[in-house]
Amino acid sequence: MERNRRRKDDAGVMTKTLAGIAALTFLVSFICSSNGITFTHVVSTIDVILEESDYYKLAKEWMASSIDATWQEVSIPSRKAEHIQAINPEVDVAAGGKHVFTSEQLHFFDGTRDSKPIYLAILGRVYNVDGKKEYYGPGKSYHHFAGRDATRAFTTGDFTENGLVASTHGLSHDELLSIRDWVSFYEKEYPLVGVVADLYYDSDGQPTAELTDVLARVEKANEYRKAQAVEIEVFPPCNSEYNQNGGRVWCSTKSGGVERQWAGVPRKLIEPTTKKFRCACVKNFGPGVSGAEEVKAANNRGDLDHPDLELFPDCSPTSNSCKISS
Repeated sequence: MERNRRRKDDAGVMTKTLAGIAALTFLVSFICSSNGITFTHVVSTIDVILEESDYYKLAKEWMASSIDATWQEVSIPSRKAEHIQAINPEVDVAAGGKHVFTSEQLHFFDGTRDSKPIYLAILGRVYNVDGKKEYYGPGKSYHHFAGRDATRAFTTGDFTENGLVASTHGLSHDELLSIRDWVSFYEKEYPLVGVVADLYYDSDGQPTAELTDVLARVEKANEYRKAQAVEIEVFPPCNSEYNQNGGRVWCSTKSGGVERQWAGVPRKLIEPTTKKFRCACVKNFGPGVSGAEEVKAANNRGDLDHPDLELFPDCSPTSNSCKISS
């Protein structure tokens, strides 16, 4: 009781403190935006102004502890490719009392009937989530998923009737991998009670051709993600900042979150199929790291001769920083 009372008191004090900080943020942001100063400088300015305030220090600590406590209560699936386990399409419905549900039968397990637990399905696999009614019960955040296979909505966030469907048609690589993450999450956290005879399993509980196709697409997406991870190591993302007049990109030995011995120079890295680009830091001396034939043929130019790279307009080829027009 005493702990709860103190926490409520702390929350009241911190709420007032944070309200004051918000007001100061608005004022400083207005002044800075009027003078073309970036948001990063706004935050730095506020931090300097308030750093001597004990309430400010307490508020930052309170916010950090509150956020940590919240994340400890919510399980989030891993998004790292090496942590994602392959989905086994086979479900032994004869073992452990598992069942093959029809879509109509599954609907009875949507949490609106006290006599039945809450079930949901993803990729046709049915899980008992009744132990987390605070998430899946009627009126709660994840009740959309109860009593149905709404695989698509797990990654799109479309909770309309058109979005709460099982189909994965047209989903991107990242969206498919997000679904794979969610399946891995439910496998770990909740009992598998059967399958639903619909898009991904037949009436005998056997995988359909649709499920085989989806899992093949997921594996292709996983290979794509691994290739992206390698690309990030070779061509780390640039640092960047923007304001109403445009912006700037530049390179450092830690830009893009990739620590290395070289900083590199900014270049446009073009995706050959879509022709879209991102800013990449490119090694500009010694042997290259990309392995491209054009790079191997050059001497002591790093990866500058890679065929997917372009210069930024009006930027010196040797400059560590390039201006970006608005």
